[in-house]
Amino acid sequence: MRLLREGKVKNIFQLENGNLLLKFSDRVSAFDIKFDQSIPNKGKVLCRFANFWFNKLDVPSHLIGMREENVMEVKRLSMIPYEFIVRGYYYGSMLERYATGSELKSLFGEKLTLEKGAKLPYPIFEITTKSEEHDVPVERDKVLSSGNLTSGTLKDIEDTSLAIYSTLWSFSKQSGFIIADVKLEFGFDEYSELTLADSIGPDESRIWLEKDYHPGQTQGSYDKQLLRDWLIEIGFRQEIIRLASKGKSPKPPRIPEFLVNEMSDRYIYAYEKITGEKL
Repeated sequence: MRLLREGKVKNIFQLENGNLLLKFSDRVSAFDIKFDQSIPNKGKVLCRFANFWFNKLDVPSHLIGMREENVMEVKRLSMIPYEFIVRGYYYGSMLERYATGSELKSLFGEKLTLEKGAKLPYPIFEITTKSEEHDVPVERDKVLSSGNLTSGTLKDIEDTSLAIYSTLWSFSKQSGFIIADVKLEFGFDEYSELTLADSIGPDESRIWLEKDYHPGQTQGSYDKQLLRDWLIEIGFRQEIIRLASKGKSPKPPRIPEFLVNEMSDRYIYAYEKITGEKL
């Protein structure tokens, strides 16, 4: 077994049989900053959530099987160099990118007014670059002109992504949760079949408790948005932006113990309630 890559959260190993081993760690990052502390049980939750969703979805995935509570074996794919996001709610980076409202109106109509956290009239599909540092939105025309994807394959990815989000949203709602958005990755297997890859869980989606959902305010998150919200509150997000203009990045602050414990508890709670399984 050979280490291929150490990511922000997962370590990827090459197996002798040609497959890959994904080891989910308790590491945490936010706004592309890696933190020194870890979140207890986060790796187990991410791995088991991914295993749950891959088995629940009616979509070909790279999953072969769980090997440990935080380790899964997957097929090696020819990965598509983009990430695909489905957003069902007006939140996160969408608030900044659509601040003027003009682009939203072009999507949904001139009479549309949305407050923070509002449910969109219908889910939208977006494309971003794939990077360990910072993902950037990519226009559909640029993806097609790059030659990485045909228009037909991109349409298949969009339809599949929207169907996946619909399943995640509907299933989670039965347990009293809202899936606000989801980030997906795809690749092609040895037969050139479009295949769902990476993982699906609290690091790839925003998860809210439905009973606490209130449009117009910051939502109580059961994912790593909880850390992002704290970083915004203490002004660290602005420091990231200030230093980025100089080509620098700040040293991460120490996450308070109460927030570390709260994140761990919320990850576990969301997993157990949505899946019906005990960690």
